[in-house]
Amino acid sequence: MNDFSSVVVKDLREYGVEQAGTYKGGMEAYKGMLDKIRSGSILTEQDSVRLVPKTEEFKKRIQKQIDALLEKYYELKSRVDEILNSTNISKGLVPIRESEISLLKNQLDDIENTHSSSHDNKYNTFSWGTFFFLLFLLMGLSFYLLYFYMSVADFALNGVDTMRLFQEGRLNIQLLPNLTRLIYLIINYPPLIVFPCIFFGLGTAIHLFFEKGERFRNVITGLLILVFIGDLLLAFQVHSAINEILIKANREEFKSLIVPVYADSRFYLVLFLGFGVFAIWSAVYFLLQAEWTKKNMIKMRYKRINRLQNEILELQEKRMLWETEIARIAKKIENLNKEKDRMVLPVDNMEKNINYFRDGWNGYLSTLYGREKGEMQIKIINEITESYIDDLKEFQESFFK
Repeated sequence: MNDFSSVVVKDLREYGVEQAGTYKGGMEAYKGMLDKIRSGSILTEQDSVRLVPKTEEFKKRIQKQIDALLEKYYELKSRVDEILNSTNISKGLVPIRESEISLLKNQLDDIENTHSSSHDNKYNTFSWGTFFFLLFLLMGLSFYLLYFYMSVADFALNGVDTMRLFQEGRLNIQLLPNLTRLIYLIINYPPLIVFPCIFFGLGTAIHLFFEKGERFRNVITGLLILVFIGDLLLAFQVHSAINEILIKANREEFKSLIVPVYADSRFYLVLFLGFGVFAIWSAVYFLLQAEWTKKNMIKMRYKRINRLQNEILELQEKRMLWETEIARIAKKIENLNKEKDRMVLPVDNMEKNINYFRDGWNGYLSTLYGREKGEMQIKIINEITESYIDDLKEFQESFFK
């Protein structure tokens, strides 16, 4: 019996003329008709007695193709569900990004529409006043630390003339900032600038490691200890230098100033003006950075929203491509399932049917295009047919003995 889905025609030549007229002699349409003849979808009345079942080996090969297509089908289906779940619209990469966009838009609305201090602000907003005040503090403290470390290092390493230290019976170590003296030290002792640079570098390193999180806590602690030890050594050196000068002065009124390091208030003063101010400078530096980050809060959220929207578009494009591929695979699996159970003609009979159909198609082309153009079209059709028959024989010769 012939397949119930097949088209049965009396004469394939006439059918070729008819179909060529329907499709205006199109090449792609012609190839599609050859596929139908090959699959047994188009038969002649005489073919019904020539149909033979496919061999088991042939069916196994078709089933192998179906299994491979099913594997690809489910793989693509899982990718599509990962992007947008068909059973649960709240799951998938797209809904997650859409939820984040909604959250960011709500945050932006809270930030941009909260102007009064009487409101309970959910988000800290940027203030130019706070920023410039912190900047002023940072510049002042930086100038002080620059002078302090250069001056103390100069005093500790080079010493100071005894007569300049004692003014009106008091000890003057020049610890307060003095622009004239700072310029003098930079011009005359430029290597001394290394000391403040070391401490500024350590402060910046502490800030950067703090931004990286808890895993660098030990590094931050180590850097703070290093700064403290540096300030401790400078304070001790200043204490030792002052005691040495007082001893060399050999004056009765200064003997009471010669004290051990633990009882020397100057030691603690130098330590505070070094490490204490350095800690304040580090805190102000951090607060200034944090305040500037607030300024970019709205900008960063808009950038994040834009990036998420672009990602959603890319995911939707992928999903549409994969869904198209899924539909194509499903159709192919359906056709292969039909093909597996369809009875087919032996290859010799199939070749004759193709040639009959080609003659009818060429007959229409010669009428439609005239002699010269018709011959060119017929030549192309003949080449397509010969190539198709060669492929057909190569494919089926192992299945039909």
